[in-house]
Order: sequence, then structure tokens, then C-alpha cells
Amino acid sequence: MRSRIIPFLFLPLFISLYSCSSENKATDKDQKVQPEKAEHKEVNEDETILQLSYYLIGDAATLADQEQNTIVNYAIDNLIPLERTNSGLFYRILQEGEGEQLEWGDYVSAHYKGYYMDSKVFDSSYKRDKPMNFYIGNMVPGWNEGLQLIKPGGKMQLFVPSALGYGEKGLGNEEDGYLVPPNSILVFDLEVLEILKKKEE
Repeated sequence: MRSRIIPFLFLPLFISLYSCSSENKATDKDQKVQPEKAEHKEVNEDETILQLSYYLIGDAATLADQEQNTIVNYAIDNLIPLERTNSGLFYRILQEGEGEQLEWGDYVSAHYKGYYMDSKVFDSSYKRDKPMNFYIGNMVPGWNEGLQLIKPGGKMQLFVPSALGYGEKGLGNEEDGYLVPPNSILVFDLEVLEILKKKEE
């Protein structure tokens, strides 16, 4: 059932997550922000493996199938209970948050940590001690979809297949170097701090 996971070796840096977020709110630079450790509930190993095995594809012919199997095998090996959306996004809600559900067009402030399947961190707003402010809808598709599953104060983990990230083009180019190589599976820990502005009706 389990297949060997091939580690991904990528270049660091991942600052250009969004395409047009022109309003960046200032934060208190004197206040050091530390990433909070997620509260993990007790995981039933048998139930988790059974649930995740449902997502495994026997004949992983396409790239999407192969990436799905890579994510599922990683989750099984590490006993991470994941849900899957119809688009192929895998996620785990660590904390639902409170208030109104986030929507497309909301302007939010969030902390995040991005890493590859080999656990190598390529970007972190925690490390910069500054959350990122952006519109839901201006991010990679995996973020746009995943964020609408939680509320302000919510925390989640996203496993983003390449089609919901930067796809076959990656971020950057071969000549100047890729910030994110083509067909990269990306993993994010996301924490939505607040809604700065609700979408305009």
C-alpha cells in the first residue's frame, strides 16, 4: 500500500504567494511573533489509515494521481488525518476559529509556514515576525479554496498539489532560476489572525 516518497529538493524563498495585494497593514515590530504549536487531537491509527487508504489510486497514471498518492502515503506514514476536496486539495483543520466563515474577496491577515514534503521550510511569515495581508482570491488556488473552510482565528494545514499551486510553470523561470520549481507539491500551516475587510457586496 505504501510507496516510497521521493524527497523534493527545491530552492528557498516564497515571497510572491499572491499576485495583487496592494494594501499591507503595518504590524508592531517590537512584538516578537512565535509560531504557535498546533493542538493535535489523539489519532486512532487504524481509523486514520483506513480513511486515507480510500484516497489511494491503484493505477497512478497521471501526474495528479501520482501527487495524490504521494500526499496520501506521507499522511499514512505520519498518521496525519486529512480530508480531500473535489478539486484534489488535502487539508486538516486544527482550529475552526470563530465568527463568520471566510469568503472569496475577504481581506485578511494571516501567518503561515510553507514547506516541502521533505519538511524543508521555504518561507515563513513567523520567521519575518510579520503576518501577510491579502485578498482571498488573489492567492494560489489551494489557498483560495482552503481558507474558505475556516473562520478568523482558525488554523489549518494544507497539502497543495501542483495543479492548485504553481502548476507546470512553477514560480520563476529556468533562465533566472525557479523560486518554486514546476510541479511542486506544497505544504502550508496557516493561521488566520483576523478579517481586515469583508468582501464588498
